[in-house]
Amino acid sequence: MPSPRLLVLAAGAFAIGVDGFVIAPILPELAARLDVPLAAAGQLVTVFTLVYALAAPVLATATARWDRRVVLAGTLVVFSAGNALSAIAADYPLMMASRVVAALGAALFLPTASATAVTLSPPDRMGRALALVMGGLSAAGLVGVPVGTLLAQAVGASGVFWLVTGVGLAAAAGVAVLLPPVRIPATLTLRERLALAARPRLAALLATTALAMAGAFTTITYIAPLLAEAADVTGRGLTVVMAVSGLASVVGVAVAGRAVDARGGRAVLAAALTALTAGALLLPVAGAAVPAAALVFVLGVAGATVAPAQQHRLMRAAPEAGTLLLSLNSSAIYLGMSAGGALGGLVVAGAGASALGAASAVLYVTALLATALVRTDAPVPGAERGQEPSRPLSVR
Repeated sequence: MPSPRLLVLAAGAFAIGVDGFVIAPILPELAARLDVPLAAAGQLVTVFTLVYALAAPVLATATARWDRRVVLAGTLVVFSAGNALSAIAADYPLMMASRVVAALGAALFLPTASATAVTLSPPDRMGRALALVMGGLSAAGLVGVPVGTLLAQAVGASGVFWLVTGVGLAAAAGVAVLLPPVRIPATLTLRERLALAARPRLAALLATTALAMAGAFTTITYIAPLLAEAADVTGRGLTVVMAVSGLASVVGVAVAGRAVDARGGRAVLAAALTALTAGALLLPVAGAAVPAAALVFVLGVAGATVAPAQQHRLMRAAPEAGTLLLSLNSSAIYLGMSAGGALGGLVVAGAGASALGAASAVLYVTALLATALVRTDAPVPGAERGQEPSRPLSVR
């Protein structure tokens, strides 16, 4: 049975995951409510992910000596405030501002939660601790997205944002009550963090993360119009398919931890990227709801293994800089999500939703080539000179 301390971190990830995943299926309604084109509504996702990516290393540096419990609870409160603002936003600029606020709150949570999970776990269970936190995101896809989609159909998009606000505040309370004080006694400056990230092998690993996530979010951001065009999946059918996606993510995370321990992050990532490429190419020609749901399941399982596999590769490449690298990898994830959302908008506007799969496949293949070229079976030379403790010394 997982520790309650780790479960509450997963609950926080669940709150952020609901926000991240539920926007895509309600994009058409948001576009109509704000009186903007669908591609413009999609940029709400792009802005969120871009702000997240840019803010994460800066905020991580600024708060590095703070109690992790205070950081985690505080970020969830800010995140929830942003979603409350999204619920009442009546125009596009205010909605965009609300997504910036939510992103600032979310930017620090996931990397801090992952690093804290490592701290609170025995060394030989690090991979499972990381997978459990990421499992919160997968559970969001399984439970939060279908509930949010049904809620949007019943009471509108505002109800979805109020749901996310409530979940975020509940998670913040749980973190404050259940998590022990955790402090990190040493830190790196932002310049030192960026210098470590610029080392060729680590830069290549981070670029692989960004490419994989860009491939995913080129399609995910516009999954509603894609499924409508490719398989005539709309309304309740869309809710069912999104539930299948969430279930697949849970399965993927459950498999990922043990697979990475047994086969290594590089092999697992290569297999996942291969499956993602095939699924992306086939989804636009699915033709019916059942084949589309099956392909979404494959994409969900494969996609859920990417983050744990990459975290494992980074920890092996520079084991003494684990906390730092998890933060930088989180930025790479959201940079990729931002780029994918922007690319998806261009593809939909220029060629239609049916072209999204090919665009995603190009990015997946590029990430696969990078995976084949970059090995992580030896530490990066010199990484120890830019280290920060991967296991904080003060945990009470």
